[in-house]
Amino acid sequence: MPITLEEHVKLLFKALQIISEKENINLSELAIALGKNRPQIYTLVNTLESLGLVTKERVKGLPPKTIVKATDKGKKLNQCLLEVGLI
Repeated sequence: MPITLEEHVKLLFKALQIISEKENINLSELAIALGKNRPQIYTLVNTLESLGLVTKERVKGLPPKTIVKATDKGKKLNQCLLEVGLI
């Protein structure tokens, strides 16, 4: 069943909060923290990245990982959302 726009926005905010609180988080860890599958996480992270709120960095290794970090803009938005109680 598809999620509503409100649920999607809340999920974006929650993902940003988790990413902001952890300096380096990989996509698998984020998926576990949010209880979502990898395709859903890719969509969330790509949305946050397109808004300039996070960056992705590919780390070589076995297995290779993608690390997600909050940008300064993302950290500021997260702080504002926390202050007004939206997350």
